[in-house]
Amino acid sequence: MWRFFANALLFDIAWPLCVIVARPWIVVPFTLLNLSIHLIFIANLRWESLWLGVVFLFGVTVDSVLFHLGILQNRSGSLWPPIWLICLWLNFAMTLRYSLVFLQRKLWLAVLLGGFFGPFSYYTGALLNGTVKLHQPLWQSLLLLSLLWALMLLGFARLARAIK
Repeated sequence: MWRFFANALLFDIAWPLCVIVARPWIVVPFTLLNLSIHLIFIANLRWESLWLGVVFLFGVTVDSVLFHLGILQNRSGSLWPPIWLICLWLNFAMTLRYSLVFLQRKLWLAVLLGGFFGPFSYYTGALLNGTVKLHQPLWQSLLLLSLLWALMLLGFARLARAIK
């Protein structure tokens, strides 16, 4: 049970740090520290590195496609996700088998929560951070993100359940 709370607490620190602070010299070391803590104290090491790599690469790839399609836009003009968003993916990947483990048992909840909190996280992050914005009209971007996140979180939950 302590792993659940430690993992949740570290993500509760990671999200605002990545989104609001967003400074690479702060976000990258924190993410590496969080990864070290995760691998040493929290994670069941069997499959964990592969798991983190798959979720991280999949998430960054999806975000990269969204930036290239203009659904997500970087105010700097770059077609790539900013470092803080890339780090956020690794921090998120660490939660899926621990503090979000309940999604493996209730796949319908993974779809529901992914469909709501995925776009909510991007929308809130864009408002708080200011370096990323969503394509207008906003409802279309949020609808697309909702569908993507419902499917992604369902897929992550099913994969996590399969590799225990």
